[in-house]
Amino acid sequence: MQGDPYLYGDTSVLRNLAEIRDANRLSQFESDHFFARLLELHENPIRGSFDSDHLRQIHRYLFQDVYAWAGEFRTVPIAKGNSFFARPEHIGPELQKLFHQLAAEQSLRGKDSKGFCQRAAHYLGEINALHPFREGNGRAQREFIGELALEVGYEVAWDLVTQDEMLTASVASFHHGSSAAFAMILNKIIRPVR
Repeated sequence: MQGDPYLYGDTSVLRNLAEIRDANRLSQFESDHFFARLLELHENPIRGSFDSDHLRQIHRYLFQDVYAWAGEFRTVPIAKGNSFFARPEHIGPELQKLFHQLAAEQSLRGKDSKGFCQRAAHYLGEINALHPFREGNGRAQREFIGELALEVGYEVAWDLVTQDEMLTASVASFHHGSSAAFAMILNKIIRPVR
């Protein structure tokens, strides 16, 4: 994307703390640091109010070693193929509305696993449609939903889901407004905390 301040010049490589200019090397660097931080979060989740600040804290923690803008909402429009995500100026207000709704639902406390999965799938789809960060949205969203599940007594085993399953669910949610595929995934990978 020409004029994208997140990129090095006319490349598709995101500006990063290690000054890596090769896309493949950056991908490996990002993956290594992300997984190390994710393991830390699994041992010590970020406590928060399941709001915009909480989502930003999760993103910041996961990508702090890679991007200076980790935890900051993006300032440029982004798209995947012909799918355009929320304009930057709409991210904050839309997330505020969404998380106000989540708070009104008491962060899904008291729901059985099926009810939790149905509502968590809705929130996952809505956050995904906003795509608030320049990179790392899916990973931050999954950790956010995982921490939400922990808060109400469930564990989510995201490693049991393929990228294709997540992509199919994302497309269904984004283009058809249906969170059913996300709910099916969650129902398959959720279990009570032991």
